[in-house]
Amino acid sequence: MTGYCTVAQWLRYWLSVAEQRIRPTTYKAYRDHVRLFLIPYLGLIPLRGLSRRHVVRMFSSVAQRHTRYGKPISAATLERIRATLRAA
Repeated sequence: MTGYCTVAQWLRYWLSVAEQRIRPTTYKAYRDHVRLFLIPYLGLIPLRGLSRRHVVRMFSSVAQRHTRYGKPISAATLERIRATLRAA
């Protein structure tokens, strides 16, 4: 992908390429992190403009959320979301 793109556009492209290179379970985890956390919080930001500040805000917001079972998002889940973002 070249030129101007948003974080959401990049993540969707990255997932389409990564799908052929990784295990199905890893792909599902990446896809869920992208869909549930990364695109909702960072998707509209131009990729070139993504900053540490954006990522810190996202994690602060995500840490305040609860799972569908009413429990807080665990530190392990936050770390896996971070790993997904780093991989992308």
